[in-house]
Amino acid sequence: MAIYHFSVKTISRGNGRSAVACAAYRSGEKLVCNFYGKEQDYTKKTGVEFTEIYAPENTNTELLNRQTLWNKVEKAERRKDALLAREFEIAFPSELNAEQRENMLNELCRNLVKKYGVIVDAAIHAPHTDSGSDERNYHAHIMFTTRSINEQGGFSAKKYRDFSRDNGTETVSHWRESFAELCNHHLEQNGFDERVDHRSYEDQESDLEATQHEGPQATYLRRRGIFTEISLKNDEIKLRNLKIKKVIALDENIKVSEDLVQKVRSELQFQYSQAEYSEKTSQKLYEFQNEELSKLTTKLDTMSSAISELRKKEPLFFKTKWINQINDLIDQHNTQLDIQKHISGLSEIEKKERYSDHLNKWTEENQLLQPKKSFAKLDEPNITVKQRKLNDQISNIDHQISEISRRETEYQEYVRDQRLEIINSYIFEEDNYGNKYFSPQNGEKQKRLYAEEMEDLKIQELHAAFTKKIETEAQQEFAKKRAIQLENDRKDHELREQQLRKEREQQEQLYVYEQERREQEHMAFLRRQELEKQQKNEPKKPEQDNDNDYTPW
Repeated sequence: MAIYHFSVKTISRGNGRSAVACAAYRSGEKLVCNFYGKEQDYTKKTGVEFTEIYAPENTNTELLNRQTLWNKVEKAERRKDALLAREFEIAFPSELNAEQRENMLNELCRNLVKKYGVIVDAAIHAPHTDSGSDERNYHAHIMFTTRSINEQGGFSAKKYRDFSRDNGTETVSHWRESFAELCNHHLEQNGFDERVDHRSYEDQESDLEATQHEGPQATYLRRRGIFTEISLKNDEIKLRNLKIKKVIALDENIKVSEDLVQKVRSELQFQYSQAEYSEKTSQKLYEFQNEELSKLTTKLDTMSSAISELRKKEPLFFKTKWINQINDLIDQHNTQLDIQKHISGLSEIEKKERYSDHLNKWTEENQLLQPKKSFAKLDEPNITVKQRKLNDQISNIDHQISEISRRETEYQEYVRDQRLEIINSYIFEEDNYGNKYFSPQNGEKQKRLYAEEMEDLKIQELHAAFTKKIETEAQQEFAKKRAIQLENDRKDHELREQQLRKEREQQEQLYVYEQERREQEHMAFLRRQELEKQQKNEPKKPEQDNDNDYTPW
């Protein structure tokens, strides 16, 4: 959970402090203070994670050395209560790692150098977990000079007045807000949802209480198990704030739950609309099939009526054909009678000879007429070309009717028995027309039905295209809404995980604070008893003068 802390401090000689000693403590180095003539050795200090000096480009090289820099500062300030340096004390969001903390510190220090033209000495400290400090308390000390760097690369004669009494409040507010924006920027850049706010609880109109600053002495005693009044009071405030945060987290969980309920309702409505859309699509497909079936029925009725008309005319052709055959037979019979009459008028010899000749001719003629009668259907000289074409059309129509009836019956039975699905007509391989079907139950089993009329082919292609278009649109719409739903579910899941994680952290922290508070109260009570006994047993010491010593923190 990201915690915001930003404070501005001063390092003043009037408080007995030394800029060299402060720099040595913050950097964990050994520095010699020429002003006091003392050596400040903090090389055994642990927890110094990163140190760096930032300065304008035209700064003298010697000022980039920490020992030289702060001794120059001590020498430049001659007053006994001189303000030697200012310091920003900041806390990093616990979510950031070491590299991300360094990047954040670099950006803040460069902004300071750019705005005021000063030299900045910064150090990142890790938390002192052995002495009871919070393991998330990664913080930085940013010391910077009170004088800017001039064109010659040295300190300017006058100090900048941005932090003076007249402008100090506004300047500090600006840097507090700027640091909050910097924290939020790096949290967002590194993929964290937590955010910080530089405003006080009062300005935020929050129910949380602000703790009081304990200072170095109270912190020193706390780390050694001695709890002062302000420490105990701050612990009580933290405990109350944790309870309030828990209530706030519960309210947020309620809001999240309400949002989830609303999303579930929306999902149900979406599913209902999808089912309704599928029903409408099926209805449209059913109507399209009925329409195509009615067209086929109308076409079949038209062809049947045409056939009926042709059949009415058919007897006339056959009547004409048989009349011609009867006339031929009558002519043949008359010829035979004439021959007999002619023979009877001749003499017996002539009669026999002529009769024999005529008989031979008649026999030969009958032999020639017999194949002509057998193939009268093929050789009909009295039937015109128009009549022949009409006869051919009748036979073709009969064949088409039988084929259509057969294919319609076969189609209905096959689709009903096998539960087939239609595939578009572009799959046809050999005949370039007709429809192809497949059965998911029978694997690779296939059956081909043919449509000899191009109009039938067009109707079937339109049917397949319409079906495919409806199914494609439905699938695309469903896939689009499903993708949106999955994305919303993922965000909701992440939000729930964050809320649950925050709630667990708050509960754990609440439990830890409660245990620590009880232990602290007990230890404070024992310490006070021990101090009271020591004070009673020890004699009073005479008052001593101040030896001009100082504390480096």
